[in-house]
Amino acid sequence: MNETAAPVKNKANVFDWDRAIFPFAKLDSLSGELPVSAGERERMLSVYNRAIDQIHTDNTDVAMIALEKLSARWPHFTEASTLYGLLLAKMRRFAEAEKQFEKVLLASPDSDQAPTVNMWRKVAREERIREQARDSSKRRKEQKLLPVRASLASSGILQRAADEDGTGRVQMASRREQEEALRTGGDYTDGPLRPRTGTAKTIQGLTIAVIIASILFLIFYFAIRPVIVENENQRARVEWLEKALKERADENKPIGEILDAYDKAFGEADAR
Repeated sequence: MNETAAPVKNKANVFDWDRAIFPFAKLDSLSGELPVSAGERERMLSVYNRAIDQIHTDNTDVAMIALEKLSARWPHFTEASTLYGLLLAKMRRFAEAEKQFEKVLLASPDSDQAPTVNMWRKVAREERIREQARDSSKRRKEQKLLPVRASLASSGILQRAADEDGTGRVQMASRREQEEALRTGGDYTDGPLRPRTGTAKTIQGLTIAVIIASILFLIFYFAIRPVIVENENQRARVEWLEKALKERADENKPIGEILDAYDKAFGEADAR
């Protein structure tokens, strides 16, 4: 994998995943550390390079299928696994991208690219949390506006007007009549506007509820959310470190001693 640049955000302060993908290019050979046969090396290299061609010709979906298979069968193929995670993030599949980056870190924790991959994992996590917050806020607003829309749709702020045949047709009330209806809470039956009790109060109450919900969302987004994100990041770091240490405990005695001391200090159940 070519040297990867530092994180880049555009003018809208949105992470530019295309800039992160751009340095990935075709490979002439694979790392000698990969435990695969010569035939498998040739096949892996061919599939990876074809995926690079597909990315450059905007056939991202085809490239992702190939990279997903490479990543699943040979997780230590860092270039393929990392590039697959970046494409997932580019497609705004942030939850899947976050998990993919975690797999890359577990498979190759000592890689030179590990700090950069970990940074991408954090960005994907933050994007996922932001999207979840936006979706939740949008659903709440739509649910609160449903009664208003239903009320307006049922009344239509309509009036009766005779057509040429005298059978009558429905047309929209004038702007003045609409404003008067909203002020008094209009109730509409056949004929000119007549008062409808409670509609204006309902609309006013719903408007206040939407404003309060918006204020609460801003408080959550700017005050509470950063704490949640930081706690999630800390938890993820601890979990990743535990997994990495446990995988090496049998091979490295000092690590095993550290884990034993950790279990005694915090309890085996809590440690896991």
